[in-house]
Amino acid sequence: SNYASSTSSFFDQPFQNTRHNYVFAHGASGFAKNPGKAPTLTPEEDRAYFSVQVGEDAYFRRHDALGVADGVGGWCGTTGKCLARREGGEQSSANPALYSRKLMHYAFLELEKYDNIEEEAFYDYFNVNPLQILEKSYEQSIRDAKNEGLIGSSTACLAILRDDELRIANLGDCGVSVIRQNEFIFRTEEQQHSFNYPYQLGTGSTDSPSDAQTFTVKVKSGDIVVMGTDGIFDNLFDEDILEEVVHCVSGVDPNQNQNPFGTGNLASHAGKGVGGLWSGLTSGAAKLASTSSSTIAAIAGKATTTGGTISPILPTSEEAESIAALFNNPDDPDSPCELSPMAAAAIAAAHTTALPPSAALCSISTASQRRQYERRIPEPSIISDALAKRAKCVSEDTRHHGSPFQSRAMQEGLYYQGGKRDDVSVLVAIIKIAEDSPDRR
Repeated sequence: SNYASSTSSFFDQPFQNTRHNYVFAHGASGFAKNPGKAPTLTPEEDRAYFSVQVGEDAYFRRHDALGVADGVGGWCGTTGKCLARREGGEQSSANPALYSRKLMHYAFLELEKYDNIEEEAFYDYFNVNPLQILEKSYEQSIRDAKNEGLIGSSTACLAILRDDELRIANLGDCGVSVIRQNEFIFRTEEQQHSFNYPYQLGTGSTDSPSDAQTFTVKVKSGDIVVMGTDGIFDNLFDEDILEEVVHCVSGVDPNQNQNPFGTGNLASHAGKGVGGLWSGLTSGAAKLASTSSSTIAAIAGKATTTGGTISPILPTSEEAESIAALFNNPDDPDSPCELSPMAAAAIAAAHTTALPPSAALCSISTASQRRQYERRIPEPSIISDALAKRAKCVSEDTRHHGSPFQSRAMQEGLYYQGGKRDDVSVLVAIIKIAEDSPDRR
C-alpha cells in the first residue's frame, strides 16, 4: 500500500514544462537634443551610475532586461522659479536628467540581485515583476532626491525577459514594441493626462508606479524588441519603424554568430540588409560580370529550361568554392568583404536568375538548406542606429510632411508641422537562445 501511495503521489504532481533559455542580444543608440550642453556630473560621478544618459533620457540594458526613462524637460525651463528651501536652509534645484538616470540606475541594481547567488532574489528569478522593480527604483530615487535636494520627474518603461515571457511595466509616453517576422505583434500605448503631459514619477506628481500599465507578451527566438523614449515614437509612425527594421533584417537564425556573407564588417553595410550587401560587393560583382553566364551557370549548377529561364539548383561544396574564388581577393584592400562559399553561391544564383539575393535564398528548396544561408540577424545596434538617425532627421525637420506628434497636435486643434525636437533614445534587443545559464535549482 505504501508503494501504491507513493506511485499515486508521483503521478498527481504536475509535469514541469521545459523552460525556454532565452536572452537578449541588445544594442542602443541615441542623440541628445542639445549635445553641447554642459554635463551636470563630474567624470567620477558619471562612472558611479549603471545607466546611460542621453540628454534628459536615460537607459540601461542587460542580457535579460531593458529600461528607458525620459526626464520631463519642463523642469529645466523653470529652474530659476523652482528653487525650494530644504530643511537646514539648503536649496533644491531642478535636474530631470539626473532624476531619470537615477530611476534606471536603481532599476538595474535591483535586477542585478537576481544574478547574485548570495541574494534571496537569485532563487526567485522567474517570479520577477517589473512593477515591483519600478517601485523599488522609485523609492530609492525619492530618497536620493530628498537627500540631494533634487527636483525633477520622469517617465519610465521596463521590460524583463523570463522564460518565453516579456514582462513590461510602462508609465508615461515611452514605449516598447515586439516585431515577429516583419510584423508587429505588440505595442504599448502612451499614458497622457492631456496632450503632451505624460504620466510621470517625481516632484509634484500624483502618479505612482502602481499607475503603470503592465503587460506579459509571449515571445519566441528571433523576435525583435524595440524600446524607446517619445523622441522615437513622436517622430516615427509604426510603419516607419517597421520599414527600418525590415530594411536592416533579412531571414536569419538569431542563435548563430556568423555573418553568412563572409568575414567582412557588417557595420559598413549598416541599415542596408542583404540588398545592401549585394549592392556593396563592387569588386566581386565586377568579377562576376566579367565572367560568362555559361561559366557561372556551370559553376553554380544552373539548368536552362526550354523557355530560356534559369532554374537555381543547389551547388555542391566544390562548385560553391569556385564561385567564392570569383569574389575573394585577399590582395585587394578595397574589397568590402570576403565572401563565404555559400554566400557566393547565393549571389551567383541571384545574378543568374535576376532575383535579389533574399529571393534567391528563398529558392533553396529545403529548410535544412535554407538554414545554411539564414545565419545572422545584423547586430541590434545596426537597427537601433537606423531608427535613431531617422527619428533625429524628422525631429529636426520643421517642414517634414508629417509625424505622430504633428497628428496629435492637430487633433487637439493646434497648428503644428514637422517632427518634435527632443532627445532620442532607442534600444533594440533580439531574443535568442542562451548558450548557458546559471543553475537555479
